[in-house]
Amino acid sequence: MTTKIVHEWSKQALFAKAQLYAEAMSDNADSDWQFGLWSALTLEVLLRSSIANVSPALVADNQDWTNILYGLGVSPKKPKFVPKSATATDLVIRAEELIADFTREHASFCISHFARRNSELHTGNMSFSNIGSSTWLPTFYSACSVLLAAQSETLESLFGGEIAKQAEEDISALKDETAKSVKGTINAHKTVWEQKTEQERATAVAQAETASLRHYGHRIPCPACLSVALLQGKASSVPKRTVDDDGISERQVMKPELFSCVACGLKISGYSRLLAAGLGDTFVSTSHYDAVEYFEVDIEEHIRGMMEDDNNEP
Repeated sequence: MTTKIVHEWSKQALFAKAQLYAEAMSDNADSDWQFGLWSALTLEVLLRSSIANVSPALVADNQDWTNILYGLGVSPKKPKFVPKSATATDLVIRAEELIADFTREHASFCISHFARRNSELHTGNMSFSNIGSSTWLPTFYSACSVLLAAQSETLESLFGGEIAKQAEEDISALKDETAKSVKGTINAHKTVWEQKTEQERATAVAQAETASLRHYGHRIPCPACLSVALLQGKASSVPKRTVDDDGISERQVMKPELFSCVACGLKISGYSRLLAAGLGDTFVSTSHYDAVEYFEVDIEEHIRGMMEDDNNEP
C-alpha cells in the first residue's frame, strides 16, 4: 500500500501545525509572554492554511515562478532549488482578496501582531509582556474565526471546546457597540471626582484603601479617580495547585465580570463593558490552605479512630 505524501504547503499540513501551536499557546496563561508569542505563530500558520485551502500555489513567493510550480505539486528542474513561501505581509494582502469576511481591521491586526512577534524574537523588547491580552485577544479570536470558516474549520477544531467558548465570548464582547458607552460613564465620574475638595478626595481614597481588600477581589487603579478599586470575576480555567512546606497553594485564572470603586462610586458590570473600559485583562486569584483544611480532615475524628484501633493483636 502506497502512502500519499502530504504537500508541506497544503491546507492539511499547515492546519495540523496550527493546531500544535494553538495547544502550546493554551499551555500558558494569557498574561504570560509565551501565550502572546505562540498566538502570533498560530495566527500566521492559520493564515497560510486558509490560503492554501484555495491552492497551495497561492502560498508561494511569486518573485520566482518556480515557487509557484512547487506549490502546484511540480518538482522544478532548477538546480539547488529551495522552495520559498510568501511573507506574512504578502499573505495578509492575499487573504483580503480571497476571503470575503477578512476585513481591513483583521488585516491591520495581523500585521501589527506579526510585528510584535518579530520584535519579541529579534530584539531585546519584551513585546508581549508589556501589553495586556485584552487589548488584542478578542481581535485575535475574531481573525482566527474568519480564517477558520474560510477553510471549513471552527474555533473548536483549532483550540478545543473550552477555549472556543471563551473565544466566542470575546468576539461577542468585541461586537457589542453599546458597551462603548461605558467611556462616557467613566468620564462623568471623573468630572464629579475632580469637583470634590482635596479633603473629600483624601477621605474617599482612605476609605477605598481600607475597603478594597485582596480577599474580596483583584486590586487595580480606578480609571476615573485612580484610587484603589476591586475587580471581580469568574474562573476561566482549571486551577493549578502546588504543594510546599506551608501547605497547598491554588492559582485560578479569573475573567473579569464586575468592577467597583468605593472612592468615586464607579461600577462597571459585564465583560463587554469592562473590555471597552480597558479593564478586560484576566487576573490570577491565589488561595493558600494547610493540608488539613484542603483535604477537609476532621482531626478529632481521626484521633478517636486511632485510639479505637487495636494494634496489639498477634
